[in-house]
Amino acid sequence: MNTRSVSITHLVFGLVFLGATALWVVGATTELEAPALAVWGPVVLIGAGLVGLAATVFNARAARTSVAAAEDHGSQYDETQHDQAQHAEPGVTEEEQS
Repeated sequence: MNTRSVSITHLVFGLVFLGATALWVVGATTELEAPALAVWGPVVLIGAGLVGLAATVFNARAARTSVAAAEDHGSQYDETQHDQAQHAEPGVTEEEQS
């Protein structure tokens, strides 16, 4: 599973450009004039901002969850393997040491 976080900046700018393109397509295919379409410009910006805020919250939760999981995994760490690895001779495998 890929655990890279979402690039929120890319997401928001993509939504802004998608919204601007949608407004342009609606204006070109219908008989709506600029003042009628101008109302929808801020709606696109506010919507993209809300999606950006939601993505920020989601990424923060995911980061906290992964840190908590890493801490839980660290508490199950086997000290004997750590001690053996520290005292091993460099370049010598475990079979050669026995």
